Amino acid sequence: MDRSDAIALRPCEENDENVELAQRSFAAFNRTVADGADDYYDLLDAQVEWIPITALLDGRSYRGPEAVRRWVGDLKRDWELYEIRWKEVRDLGDGRVLVFGVWHTRGRRGGVQLSFEQAAWLIDLRCGKLTRSETFTDRSKALEAAGLRE
Repeated sequence: MDRSDAIALRPCEENDENVELAQRSFAAFNRTVADGADDYYDLLDAQVEWIPITALLDGRSYRGPEAVRRWVGDLKRDWELYEIRWKEVRDLGDGRVLVFGVWHTRGRRGGVQLSFEQAAWLIDLRCGKLTRSETFTDRSKALEAAGLRE
């Protein structure tokens, strides 16, 4: 085994900047939806498990950046505007971040606008990548999933 193999086999160092990475991911997601930028997908682990808001309706989650890309394509087909913003964040340690925020959306057909103030995301990060993201519409359920209480 040469030196490059040893470096490749060494586990990544845990990132102490998980909150910053989660924040960057929100900005990248918004750019991806609004402008078609690809930088959001660069933040996703190859095996990311992605559970968006629509999972509450159809029970579907997505595995890998390409599956997330397809979901975003479907989203853009139906929504002229889809923006997420955070208001509060908690670094839970062990590469987990809990974010509370809002969605602002506007439908492509009819221009219906929605603003949802109770959004939450439980995000797992490892080696500078998102490995799991789950969306919640109920703060208490997000806290419960994170192993916390109000």
